[in-house]
Amino acid sequence: MSARVTMQDIADALGLSRNTVSKAINNTGIIAPATRELILRKAMEMGYRQFSEASFSGISISGVNPAGFSQAITSGVSPVQAASADRREIALITASRPGNSHFGVTTLDRMQQIFSSYGYSLTIYTILPGDLDLLRLPGNLNIPKLAGIFSIELFHYEYCRMLSSLGLPFLMIDGPAEFHRDDISADLLLMENKKGIYTFLQQMAEKGRKTVGFIGNMKHCRSFFERGAACMSAAAYYGYEPVQPYSVLDYPPRQSPARVADSAEELYVKLQSIPALPEILICANDFIAINLISSLRRMGVRCPEDVLVLGFDDSPESRFHSPSLSTVHIHTQGMGRIAAELLLGRITDISREYRITFMPTELILRESTGSGII
Repeated sequence: MSARVTMQDIADALGLSRNTVSKAINNTGIIAPATRELILRKAMEMGYRQFSEASFSGISISGVNPAGFSQAITSGVSPVQAASADRREIALITASRPGNSHFGVTTLDRMQQIFSSYGYSLTIYTILPGDLDLLRLPGNLNIPKLAGIFSIELFHYEYCRMLSSLGLPFLMIDGPAEFHRDDISADLLLMENKKGIYTFLQQMAEKGRKTVGFIGNMKHCRSFFERGAACMSAAAYYGYEPVQPYSVLDYPPRQSPARVADSAEELYVKLQSIPALPEILICANDFIAINLISSLRRMGVRCPEDVLVLGFDDSPESRFHSPSLSTVHIHTQGMGRIAAELLLGRITDISREYRITFMPTELILRESTGSGII
């Protein structure tokens, strides 16, 4: 064995692929917990550089050090502190139950593992629509007990700004689309929303496609805005016709996009206003794409034979829908890890500069764009 252990050495020792080892060590992609634990233990045993004893003595397999509370599993991450006796709770504030979110459950699961290893509890508070407009905090939210706050599926600008004024560490996972308003005093975690759309439209342009539209309310949240903007700018860059005439930019209404399954009829009606359907329709998320394919079918339009459809998020539904949905994959476990690191780092140093962090995404081609063959 060479002095410098590589991922390939670990893969060979376990009879696994290097890609699987990379996912476990870098905590990206989907991998069985037992496989991940096996890989990390073998990496430590073989002396892989990321797990040298000098830097990671006492680290648990979950990726944190509950004994010392002084090291993070990846280099370059600020140390974090354990929960204090009077501030043990981290609050999730959301306008939609996490189970309705395309990535909420797995992201929260990873975050909770890390928080609990540092002695924090995680409590979920769901804000009712009326309370959003009144800027009303949950009645059982005990601010003196909170170490920090983070939000998922909360895109009400004034409410987020109110949360940022509480003087607590605050992280937004995605956020409001109001770019023209004052910045909110919070860290922001986003998925990378542009590259997959650019890559897809480049490949389509090389095949002679000339028309593309976008389906999604760009005012709903920052991610929807960035996805719509990416569609328009990529189309202009690669020589497509203007996007707006082929688009529906006011769907869904500004409620949670996870609930658009009840509004398929609305999309069907809006599609009638498009003079001619484009060759490609890119959707703000997978739920919208599934409704779109259903509406197209009612119109006698086939996918992918007549119109190619691309979603976003790689929700579980996208894999089992017929046709299976081409989409952009979000690494939800990685989102949870980075989110926890950002919030715990803010708890340790509340005065540091605010950060916008992007989590890489991956284009996945399936049947809705021609069985993945472009």
